[in-house]
Amino acid sequence: MSGNWQLMMPSTEAYWIDRVLFDVQHKPQAMAAFRSDSDAYLKDLPLSPAAKRALVATDVGRLYLAGANPYLLRAHCLNLRMSEDAYLGALRAVAEEAS
Repeated sequence: MSGNWQLMMPSTEAYWIDRVLFDVQHKPQAMAAFRSDSDAYLKDLPLSPAAKRALVATDVGRLYLAGANPYLLRAHCLNLRMSEDAYLGALRAVAEEAS
């Protein structure tokens, strides 16, 4: 995964990450399917294995660096009941890696 969040145009993979984040947030059946078997939910999507692992693990930092929209990412984490401290900690960790 690359830090494409710095680019003006997101990658195709960033689009698909955002699509997953949007769908599971706005379509109850998508969230139910994702929670039930996230690997099966992601199986046929054009995402790299690394992006799929990041989505399954809710790896906030990796998803952000892969180009996830920060608003969609935060809404997804709130829906999964991730604490503010955990969310911000994950972002800070990748910021430290980058510096």
